[in-house]
Amino acid sequence: MKNSFFGFKRAALLIVLLTLFSGVSAQALRTGYFTDGYLFRYRLNPAFSSTRGHFALPVISNMNLESMGNVGLSNFIFHSSTEKGKLQTFMHPDVSADDFVNGLMDNNIITGNMDFSILSTAFHAWGGFNSIDITFRSTTGIALPRDLFRFMKVVGNGEYNISEMNFHTRNFADISLGHSRKVNESLTLGGRLKVLLGLAYADASFSDMHLSASDEKWEIMARGSVDVALGGRFTTENGSDLVDSYEGASLGLHGIGAGVDLGATYAFNKGVLKGLTLSAAVNDLGFISWKKTAHSEIAPDAPYVFDGFKDMSVNGESNNTIDDQLEDITNDLEDFFVLKERGVKNITEGLGAKVNAGVEYEMPFYRRLSVGLLYSGCFDKVYTYNQGSLVVNCSPVDFLDIAVSGRVNTYGSGFGLMLNLHAPGFAFYVGSDCFMNKVNKQFIPINNMNSHISFGVCFALGKAKVKSKVKTNVPVEVVENVGLEESVAQ
Repeated sequence: MKNSFFGFKRAALLIVLLTLFSGVSAQALRTGYFTDGYLFRYRLNPAFSSTRGHFALPVISNMNLESMGNVGLSNFIFHSSTEKGKLQTFMHPDVSADDFVNGLMDNNIITGNMDFSILSTAFHAWGGFNSIDITFRSTTGIALPRDLFRFMKVVGNGEYNISEMNFHTRNFADISLGHSRKVNESLTLGGRLKVLLGLAYADASFSDMHLSASDEKWEIMARGSVDVALGGRFTTENGSDLVDSYEGASLGLHGIGAGVDLGATYAFNKGVLKGLTLSAAVNDLGFISWKKTAHSEIAPDAPYVFDGFKDMSVNGESNNTIDDQLEDITNDLEDFFVLKERGVKNITEGLGAKVNAGVEYEMPFYRRLSVGLLYSGCFDKVYTYNQGSLVVNCSPVDFLDIAVSGRVNTYGSGFGLMLNLHAPGFAFYVGSDCFMNKVNKQFIPINNMNSHISFGVCFALGKAKVKSKVKTNVPVEVVENVGLEESVAQ
Protein backbone atom coordinates (compact mmCIF):
# COMPACT_ATOMS: atom_id res chain seq x y z
CA MET A 1 0.00 0.00 0.00
CA LYS A 2 1.19 3.52 -0.77
CA ASN A 3 2.27 5.65 2.12
CA SER A 4 -0.85 7.73 2.65
CA PHE A 5 0.49 10.23 5.21
CA PHE A 6 -2.90 10.11 6.95
CA GLY A 7 -4.61 11.41 3.85
CA PHE A 8 -3.22 14.91 4.34
CA LYS A 9 -2.09 15.40 0.76
CA ARG A 10 -5.48 14.54 -0.68
CA ALA A 11 -7.32 16.55 1.93
CA ALA A 12 -5.00 19.50 1.43
CA LEU A 13 -5.43 19.68 -2.33
CA LEU A 14 -9.18 19.16 -2.23
CA ILE A 15 -9.51 21.87 0.41
CA VAL A 16 -7.69 24.31 -1.84
CA LEU A 17 -9.78 23.43 -4.87
CA LEU A 18 -13.23 22.67 -3.53
CA THR A 19 -13.82 23.47 0.12
CA LEU A 20 -15.10 26.59 1.78
CA PHE A 21 -13.90 26.45 5.35
CA SER A 22 -16.30 27.27 8.13
CA GLY A 23 -15.51 29.52 10.97
CA VAL A 24 -14.34 33.17 12.81
CA SER A 25 -11.15 33.89 14.65
CA ALA A 26 -12.88 32.38 17.66
CA GLN A 27 -13.95 35.76 18.95
CA ALA A 28 -17.12 37.51 17.77
CA LEU A 29 -18.59 39.79 15.11
CA ARG A 30 -16.04 42.59 14.66
CA THR A 31 -18.61 44.85 12.95
CA GLY A 32 -20.30 44.96 16.39
CA TYR A 33 -17.16 46.07 18.23
CA PHE A 34 -18.54 49.58 18.88
CA THR A 35 -22.15 48.47 19.43
CA ASP A 36 -23.14 48.84 23.09
CA GLY A 37 -26.17 46.56 22.74
CA TYR A 38 -24.26 43.66 21.16
CA LEU A 39 -24.40 41.03 23.89
CA PHE A 40 -21.16 39.24 22.96
CA ARG A 41 -18.80 42.12 22.30
CA TYR A 42 -16.93 41.38 25.54
CA ARG A 43 -15.37 38.51 23.59
CA LEU A 44 -13.61 41.09 21.43
CA ASN A 45 -12.52 43.18 24.42
CA PRO A 46 -13.11 41.91 27.97
CA ALA A 47 -13.36 45.49 29.24
CA PHE A 48 -16.60 45.94 27.30
CA SER A 49 -20.03 45.36 28.78
CA SER A 50 -23.29 45.22 26.89
CA THR A 51 -26.33 47.29 27.82
CA ARG A 52 -28.10 44.13 29.05
CA GLY A 53 -27.10 40.82 30.52
CA HIS A 54 -28.13 37.58 28.82
CA PHE A 55 -28.71 33.88 29.15
CA ALA A 56 -27.87 31.96 25.99
CA LEU A 57 -29.54 29.08 24.24
CA PRO A 58 -27.08 26.27 23.37
CA VAL A 59 -25.40 26.59 19.95
CA ILE A 60 -27.85 29.04 18.35
CA SER A 61 -27.11 31.81 20.86
CA ASN A 62 -23.80 32.73 19.27
CA MET A 63 -22.53 31.09 16.08
CA ASN A 64 -19.55 32.44 14.12
CA LEU A 65 -18.38 31.06 10.78
CA GLU A 66 -15.58 32.63 8.74
CA SER A 67 -13.07 31.81 6.06
CA MET A 68 -10.10 33.80 4.77
CA GLY A 69 -7.72 33.16 1.93
CA ASN A 70 -5.68 34.75 -0.82
CA VAL A 71 -6.91 32.29 -3.49
CA GLY A 72 -10.28 31.07 -4.70
CA LEU A 73 -11.92 28.58 -7.01
CA SER A 74 -11.02 30.60 -10.12
CA ASN A 75 -7.32 30.02 -9.42
CA PHE A 76 -7.69 26.27 -10.00
CA ILE A 77 -10.79 25.68 -12.13
CA PHE A 78 -11.04 27.21 -15.62
CA HIS A 79 -13.66 27.45 -18.34
CA SER A 80 -12.83 25.42 -21.42
CA SER A 81 -11.65 27.48 -24.39
CA THR A 82 -13.01 24.89 -26.85
CA GLU A 83 -16.24 23.60 -25.25
CA LYS A 84 -18.69 26.20 -24.00
CA GLY A 85 -19.94 25.64 -20.47
CA LYS A 86 -17.37 22.97 -19.62
CA LEU A 87 -14.98 23.29 -16.68
CA GLN A 88 -11.46 21.92 -16.47
CA THR A 89 -8.72 21.85 -13.84
CA PHE A 90 -5.48 23.76 -14.06
CA MET A 91 -3.84 20.51 -15.21
CA HIS A 92 -5.71 20.53 -18.54
CA PRO A 93 -3.30 21.10 -21.47
CA ASP A 94 -5.50 23.92 -22.82
CA VAL A 95 -4.82 25.95 -19.65
CA SER A 96 -1.74 28.12 -20.09
CA ALA A 97 0.98 27.47 -17.52
CA ASP A 98 1.76 31.20 -17.34
CA ASP A 99 -1.88 32.12 -16.79
CA PHE A 100 -2.20 29.56 -14.01
CA VAL A 101 1.08 30.11 -12.18
CA ASN A 102 1.02 33.92 -12.42
CA GLY A 103 -2.42 33.94 -10.81
CA LEU A 104 -1.09 32.30 -7.63
CA MET A 105 0.61 33.81 -4.59
CA ASP A 106 4.07 32.86 -3.32
CA ASN A 107 2.29 31.09 -0.48
CA ASN A 108 -1.35 30.17 -1.10
CA ILE A 109 -3.28 30.23 2.16
CA ILE A 110 -6.80 29.35 3.23
CA THR A 111 -7.85 29.59 6.86
CA GLY A 112 -11.16 28.80 8.47
CA ASN A 113 -12.39 28.93 12.02
CA MET A 114 -15.62 28.25 13.83
CA ASP A 115 -16.97 28.88 17.28
CA PHE A 116 -20.35 28.46 18.89
CA SER A 117 -21.60 28.84 22.43
CA ILE A 118 -22.53 25.74 24.38
CA LEU A 119 -23.39 27.78 27.48
CA SER A 120 -23.19 31.55 27.95
CA THR A 121 -24.50 34.03 30.49
CA ALA A 122 -23.58 37.58 31.44
CA PHE A 123 -24.90 40.02 34.05
CA HIS A 124 -24.21 43.31 35.83
CA ALA A 125 -23.28 42.68 39.47
CA TRP A 126 -20.46 42.96 42.06
CA GLY A 127 -19.53 46.42 40.87
CA GLY A 128 -19.05 45.47 37.22
CA PHE A 129 -19.98 43.22 34.32
CA ASN A 130 -19.50 39.46 34.52
CA SER A 131 -19.57 36.63 31.98
CA ILE A 132 -19.46 32.82 32.04
CA ASP A 133 -18.94 30.94 28.78
CA ILE A 134 -18.39 27.42 27.50
CA THR A 135 -17.53 27.58 23.80
CA PHE A 136 -16.49 25.11 21.14
CA ARG A 137 -13.71 26.50 18.94
CA SER A 138 -12.12 25.15 15.79
CA THR A 139 -9.28 26.65 13.75
CA THR A 140 -7.98 25.16 10.50
CA GLY A 141 -5.49 26.40 7.92
CA ILE A 142 -3.58 25.21 4.89
CA ALA A 143 -0.61 26.83 3.15
CA LEU A 144 0.77 25.58 -0.18
CA PRO A 145 3.67 27.31 -1.98
CA ARG A 146 3.43 28.45 -5.60
CA ASP A 147 6.28 26.17 -6.70
CA LEU A 148 4.25 23.07 -5.80
CA PHE A 149 1.64 23.99 -8.40
CA ARG A 150 4.25 25.24 -10.88
CA PHE A 151 5.94 21.83 -10.71
CA MET A 152 2.63 20.01 -11.17
CA LYS A 153 1.66 22.15 -14.16
CA VAL A 154 4.96 22.71 -15.96
CA VAL A 155 6.41 19.24 -15.34
CA GLY A 156 9.70 20.42 -16.80
CA ASN A 157 13.39 20.56 -16.02
CA GLY A 158 14.35 22.89 -13.21
CA GLU A 159 14.66 23.49 -9.49
CA TYR A 160 11.58 23.89 -7.31
CA ASN A 161 11.37 25.12 -3.71
CA ILE A 162 8.29 23.63 -2.03
CA SER A 163 9.22 24.59 1.53
CA GLU A 164 6.84 26.13 4.09
CA MET A 165 3.97 23.80 3.21
CA ASN A 166 1.61 23.34 6.16
CA PHE A 167 -1.72 21.91 7.24
CA HIS A 168 -2.89 22.67 10.78
CA THR A 169 -6.06 22.21 12.79
CA ARG A 170 -6.85 22.67 16.49
CA ASN A 171 -10.22 21.97 18.08
CA PHE A 172 -11.03 22.58 21.73
CA ALA A 173 -13.58 23.65 24.33
CA ASP A 174 -13.05 27.03 26.01
CA ILE A 175 -14.39 27.51 29.57
CA SER A 176 -14.01 31.15 30.59
CA LEU A 177 -14.90 33.56 33.40
CA GLY A 178 -14.84 37.29 32.73
CA HIS A 179 -15.15 40.50 34.75
CA SER A 180 -14.87 44.19 33.89
CA ARG A 181 -15.27 47.26 36.08
CA LYS A 182 -14.82 51.00 35.98
CA VAL A 183 -11.65 52.22 37.67
CA ASN A 184 -12.73 55.86 37.47
CA GLU A 185 -14.97 58.09 35.38
CA SER A 186 -12.99 57.35 32.22
CA LEU A 187 -11.03 54.11 32.59
CA THR A 188 -12.49 50.59 32.47
CA LEU A 189 -10.44 47.40 32.78
CA GLY A 190 -11.45 43.81 32.10
CA GLY A 191 -10.15 40.27 31.84
CA ARG A 192 -11.21 36.71 31.10
CA LEU A 193 -9.59 33.57 32.51
CA LYS A 194 -9.85 30.41 30.42
CA VAL A 195 -9.48 26.68 30.88
CA LEU A 196 -8.99 24.90 27.56
CA LEU A 197 -9.90 21.27 26.86
CA GLY A 198 -8.19 19.89 23.76
CA LEU A 199 -10.40 17.70 21.55
CA ALA A 200 -8.42 17.19 18.32
CA TYR A 201 -5.14 18.40 16.83
CA ALA A 202 -3.19 17.73 13.66
CA ASP A 203 -0.21 19.41 12.08
CA ALA A 204 1.71 18.57 8.91
CA SER A 205 4.70 20.88 8.47
CA PHE A 206 7.35 20.73 5.77
CA SER A 207 9.98 23.36 6.34
CA ASP A 208 12.60 22.12 3.87
CA MET A 209 11.50 20.58 0.59
CA HIS A 210 13.32 20.88 -2.73
CA LEU A 211 12.81 19.16 -6.07
CA SER A 212 15.23 18.79 -8.95
CA ALA A 213 13.70 17.73 -12.28
CA SER A 214 15.51 16.41 -15.35
CA ASP A 215 14.46 14.49 -18.48
CA GLU A 216 15.13 11.13 -16.85
CA LYS A 217 13.93 11.57 -13.28
CA TRP A 218 12.86 13.86 -10.50
CA GLU A 219 14.61 13.89 -7.16
CA ILE A 220 12.89 15.14 -4.03
CA MET A 221 14.50 16.01 -0.70
CA ALA A 222 11.83 16.63 1.93
CA ARG A 223 12.07 17.21 5.65
CA GLY A 224 9.11 17.64 7.92
CA SER A 225 6.78 16.02 10.39
CA VAL A 226 3.18 14.98 10.88
CA ASP A 227 1.59 15.02 14.34
CA VAL A 228 -1.92 13.92 15.28
CA ALA A 229 -3.59 14.08 18.71
CA LEU A 230 -6.85 12.17 18.37
CA GLY A 231 -6.36 9.23 20.69
CA GLY A 232 -4.82 6.88 18.10
CA ARG A 233 -1.45 6.01 16.58
CA PHE A 234 0.19 5.63 13.22
CA THR A 235 0.39 2.03 12.04
CA THR A 236 3.24 0.74 9.89
CA GLU A 237 3.77 -1.62 7.00
CA ASN A 238 4.94 -5.14 7.88
CA GLY A 239 8.61 -5.27 8.74
CA SER A 240 9.27 -1.53 8.44
CA ASP A 241 8.65 1.78 10.14
CA LEU A 242 6.85 3.28 7.15
CA VAL A 243 3.48 4.73 8.05
CA ASP A 244 0.57 2.84 6.55
CA SER A 245 -2.43 4.49 8.22
CA TYR A 246 -3.74 6.10 11.40
CA GLU A 247 -5.91 3.95 13.64
CA GLY A 248 -7.61 4.17 17.02
CA ALA A 249 -9.04 7.69 16.70
CA SER A 250 -11.56 8.45 19.43
CA LEU A 251 -13.56 11.32 20.85
CA GLY A 252 -12.33 12.58 24.18
CA LEU A 253 -9.93 14.82 26.04
CA HIS A 254 -6.57 14.82 24.24
CA GLY A 255 -5.06 18.03 25.63
CA ILE A 256 -5.39 20.69 28.30
CA GLY A 257 -4.37 24.32 28.52
CA ALA A 258 -5.08 27.79 29.88
CA GLY A 259 -5.42 31.29 28.55
CA VAL A 260 -6.33 34.89 29.34
CA ASP A 261 -7.90 37.90 27.61
CA LEU A 262 -6.99 41.41 28.78
CA GLY A 263 -8.66 44.67 27.78
CA ALA A 264 -9.08 48.36 28.60
CA THR A 265 -11.18 51.33 27.49
CA TYR A 266 -10.70 55.04 28.10
CA ALA A 267 -13.55 57.50 27.48
CA PHE A 268 -13.03 61.27 27.28
CA ASN A 269 -16.01 62.86 29.01
CA LYS A 270 -14.90 66.50 29.11
CA GLY A 271 -13.28 69.12 26.93
CA VAL A 272 -12.71 69.12 23.18
CA LEU A 273 -12.24 65.31 23.13
CA LYS A 274 -15.61 64.61 24.73
CA GLY A 275 -17.25 61.70 22.92
CA LEU A 276 -13.94 60.04 22.02
CA THR A 277 -13.27 56.52 23.36
CA LEU A 278 -10.05 54.52 23.02
CA SER A 279 -9.97 50.76 23.54
CA ALA A 280 -7.51 47.89 23.22
CA ALA A 281 -7.43 44.18 24.01
CA VAL A 282 -5.12 41.20 23.70
CA ASN A 283 -7.00 37.90 23.51
CA ASP A 284 -5.98 34.25 23.52
CA LEU A 285 -2.73 34.64 25.42
CA GLY A 286 -2.29 31.00 26.34
CA PHE A 287 -1.43 27.46 25.33
CA ILE A 288 -2.70 23.91 24.91
CA SER A 289 -0.56 20.88 25.70
CA TRP A 290 -1.54 17.93 23.51
CA LYS A 291 -0.87 14.57 25.18
CA LYS A 292 0.32 11.36 23.50
CA THR A 293 0.49 12.92 20.06
CA ALA A 294 1.25 10.39 17.32
CA HIS A 295 4.48 11.56 15.68
CA SER A 296 6.00 10.75 12.29
CA GLU A 297 8.79 12.30 10.28
CA ILE A 298 10.05 12.77 6.76
CA ALA A 299 13.83 12.73 6.99
CA PRO A 300 15.32 10.75 4.10
CA ASP A 301 18.97 9.79 3.98
CA ALA A 302 18.97 10.29 0.21
CA PRO A 303 16.75 12.03 -2.37
CA TYR A 304 13.52 10.26 -3.22
CA VAL A 305 13.22 9.42 -6.92
CA PHE A 306 9.78 10.21 -8.36
CA ASP A 307 8.67 9.24 -11.90
CA GLY A 308 6.15 12.03 -12.32
CA PHE A 309 2.47 12.66 -12.73
CA LYS A 310 0.77 10.17 -15.01
CA ASP A 311 -2.23 10.21 -17.33
CA MET A 312 -3.15 13.83 -16.73
CA SER A 313 -4.28 14.68 -20.28
CA VAL A 314 -7.97 15.48 -20.73
CA ASN A 315 -9.61 14.18 -23.91
CA GLY A 316 -13.08 15.64 -23.37
CA GLU A 317 -14.84 12.30 -22.89
CA SER A 318 -17.98 12.42 -20.77
CA ASN A 319 -16.56 10.16 -18.07
CA ASN A 320 -13.52 12.39 -17.52
CA THR A 321 -15.11 14.65 -14.90
CA ILE A 322 -13.59 17.26 -12.60
CA ASP A 323 -13.74 14.70 -9.78
CA ASP A 324 -11.84 12.18 -11.93
CA GLN A 325 -9.13 14.73 -12.64
CA LEU A 326 -8.78 15.64 -8.96
CA GLU A 327 -8.59 11.95 -8.10
CA ASP A 328 -5.76 11.51 -10.63
CA ILE A 329 -3.85 14.48 -9.22
CA THR A 330 -4.11 13.37 -5.61
CA ASN A 331 -3.24 9.74 -6.45
CA ASP A 332 -0.03 10.88 -8.13
CA LEU A 333 0.79 13.07 -5.13
CA GLU A 334 0.86 9.96 -2.95
CA ASP A 335 4.44 9.30 -4.07
CA PHE A 336 5.65 12.67 -2.85
CA PHE A 337 6.27 11.68 0.76
CA VAL A 338 7.49 8.73 2.75
CA LEU A 339 6.57 8.99 6.45
CA LYS A 340 8.35 7.09 9.20
CA GLU A 341 6.61 6.32 12.47
CA ARG A 342 8.34 7.85 15.53
CA GLY A 343 6.10 6.93 18.47
CA VAL A 344 4.21 9.48 20.59
CA LYS A 345 5.18 12.79 22.19
CA ASN A 346 3.65 15.75 24.03
CA ILE A 347 3.28 18.96 22.03
CA THR A 348 2.55 22.40 23.49
CA GLU A 349 1.36 25.17 21.17
CA GLY A 350 0.09 28.71 21.50
CA LEU A 351 -3.45 29.71 20.59
CA GLY A 352 -2.50 32.46 18.15
CA ALA A 353 -2.75 35.74 20.06
CA LYS A 354 -5.28 38.27 18.77
CA VAL A 355 -5.22 42.04 19.13
CA ASN A 356 -8.10 44.50 18.82
CA ALA A 357 -7.52 48.24 19.11
CA GLY A 358 -10.19 50.82 18.40
CA VAL A 359 -10.99 54.52 18.49
CA GLU A 360 -14.63 55.64 18.44
CA TYR A 361 -16.15 59.11 18.21
CA GLU A 362 -19.77 59.85 19.06
CA MET A 363 -21.29 62.56 16.89
CA PRO A 364 -21.88 65.67 19.08
CA PHE A 365 -25.02 66.53 17.11
CA TYR A 366 -26.51 63.02 17.61
CA ARG A 367 -25.10 60.83 20.36
CA ARG A 368 -26.79 57.72 18.97
CA LEU A 369 -24.47 57.83 15.96
CA SER A 370 -20.75 57.02 16.10
CA VAL A 371 -17.84 56.31 13.78
CA GLY A 372 -15.01 53.98 14.73
CA LEU A 373 -11.69 52.73 13.42
CA LEU A 374 -10.69 49.21 14.43
CA TYR A 375 -7.40 47.35 14.01
CA SER A 376 -7.54 43.56 14.35
CA GLY A 377 -4.58 41.23 14.15
CA CYS A 378 -4.02 37.50 14.59
CA PHE A 379 -0.50 36.18 15.17
CA ASP A 380 -0.52 32.46 14.46
CA LYS A 381 2.60 31.32 12.57
CA VAL A 382 2.06 31.27 8.81
CA TYR A 383 -1.61 32.18 9.25
CA THR A 384 -0.91 35.64 10.70
CA TYR A 385 -3.06 38.46 9.33
CA ASN A 386 -3.73 42.17 9.92
CA GLN A 387 -6.98 44.03 9.32
CA GLY A 388 -8.25 47.59 9.46
CA SER A 389 -11.98 48.43 9.59
CA LEU A 390 -14.09 51.58 9.41
CA VAL A 391 -17.38 51.13 11.28
CA VAL A 392 -20.44 53.39 11.34
CA ASN A 393 -22.78 52.55 14.22
CA CYS A 394 -26.30 53.85 14.85
CA SER A 395 -28.78 53.08 17.66
CA PRO A 396 -31.99 54.90 16.63
CA VAL A 397 -33.89 53.42 19.60
CA ASP A 398 -32.77 51.77 22.82
CA PHE A 399 -33.45 48.21 21.59
CA LEU A 400 -32.10 48.41 18.02
CA ASP A 401 -28.56 48.80 16.66
CA ILE A 402 -27.35 48.94 13.07
CA ALA A 403 -23.67 48.87 12.12
CA VAL A 404 -22.00 49.05 8.71
CA SER A 405 -18.30 48.31 8.19
CA GLY A 406 -15.68 48.35 5.48
CA ARG A 407 -12.45 46.47 5.92
CA VAL A 408 -9.08 45.82 4.31
CA ASN A 409 -6.88 42.96 5.46
CA THR A 410 -4.00 40.72 4.42
CA TYR A 411 -6.29 38.67 2.20
CA GLY A 412 -8.36 41.40 0.54
CA SER A 413 -11.18 43.83 1.22
CA GLY A 414 -14.91 43.69 1.86
CA PHE A 415 -17.81 45.24 3.72
CA GLY A 416 -19.97 44.08 6.59
CA LEU A 417 -23.36 44.75 8.16
CA MET A 418 -24.95 44.02 11.53
CA LEU A 419 -28.55 44.16 12.77
CA ASN A 420 -28.91 43.84 16.54
CA LEU A 421 -32.23 43.63 18.42
CA HIS A 422 -32.20 43.48 22.24
CA ALA A 423 -35.66 43.96 23.68
CA PRO A 424 -36.52 43.00 27.28
CA GLY A 425 -36.40 39.20 27.55
CA PHE A 426 -35.27 38.62 23.97
CA ALA A 427 -32.20 39.36 21.86
CA PHE A 428 -31.33 38.55 18.26
CA TYR A 429 -28.47 39.57 16.04
CA VAL A 430 -27.26 38.69 12.58
CA GLY A 431 -24.36 40.09 10.63
CA SER A 432 -21.23 39.62 8.59
CA ASP A 433 -17.76 41.14 8.65
CA CYS A 434 -17.31 40.21 4.98
CA PHE A 435 -20.14 39.32 2.65
CA MET A 436 -19.40 36.43 0.32
CA ASN A 437 -18.23 37.56 -3.11
CA LYS A 438 -19.15 35.85 -6.37
CA VAL A 439 -19.81 32.12 -5.80
CA ASN A 440 -20.51 29.09 -7.96
CA LYS A 441 -23.60 26.87 -7.76
CA GLN A 442 -22.15 25.05 -4.74
CA PHE A 443 -21.63 28.43 -2.96
CA ILE A 444 -17.84 28.16 -3.19
CA PRO A 445 -16.25 31.65 -3.48
CA ILE A 446 -14.75 32.12 -6.93
CA ASN A 447 -12.24 34.95 -6.49
CA ASN A 448 -11.08 34.40 -2.90
CA MET A 449 -12.14 32.56 0.23
CA ASN A 450 -13.15 35.62 2.25
CA SER A 451 -16.60 35.21 3.79
CA HIS A 452 -18.23 35.42 7.21
CA ILE A 453 -21.58 34.94 8.94
CA SER A 454 -22.53 35.43 12.58
CA PHE A 455 -25.90 35.13 14.29
CA GLY A 456 -27.48 34.41 17.65
CA VAL A 457 -30.73 34.20 19.61
CA CYS A 458 -30.83 34.39 23.41
CA PHE A 459 -32.69 35.78 26.42
CA ALA A 460 -31.84 39.37 27.40
CA LEU A 461 -31.73 39.97 31.16
CA GLY A 462 -32.59 43.07 33.16
CA LYS A 463 -33.30 46.63 32.08
CA ALA A 464 -30.94 48.20 29.61
CA LYS A 465 -27.95 49.82 31.22
CA VAL A 466 -28.07 53.21 29.52
CA LYS A 467 -24.82 54.41 27.99
CA SER A 468 -23.56 57.83 26.93
CA LYS A 469 -25.00 57.54 23.40
CA VAL A 470 -28.45 58.32 24.82
CA LYS A 471 -29.29 62.02 24.96
CA THR A 472 -29.71 63.07 28.56
CA ASN A 473 -29.10 66.02 30.85
CA VAL A 474 -27.96 63.71 33.65
CA PRO A 475 -24.17 63.26 33.96
CA VAL A 476 -22.91 60.07 32.31
CA GLU A 477 -21.57 58.53 35.49
CA VAL A 478 -24.88 59.01 37.35
CA VAL A 479 -26.93 57.37 34.58
CA GLU A 480 -24.61 54.39 34.47
CA ASN A 481 -24.80 53.85 38.22
CA VAL A 482 -28.61 53.95 38.14
CA GLY A 483 -28.67 51.35 35.38
CA LEU A 484 -26.33 49.12 37.37
CA GLU A 485 -28.47 49.30 40.51
CA GLU A 486 -31.63 48.46 38.59
CA SER A 487 -29.95 45.45 36.94
CA VAL A 488 -28.66 44.08 40.25
CA ALA A 489 -32.04 44.59 41.90
CA GLN A 490 -33.65 42.40 39.28
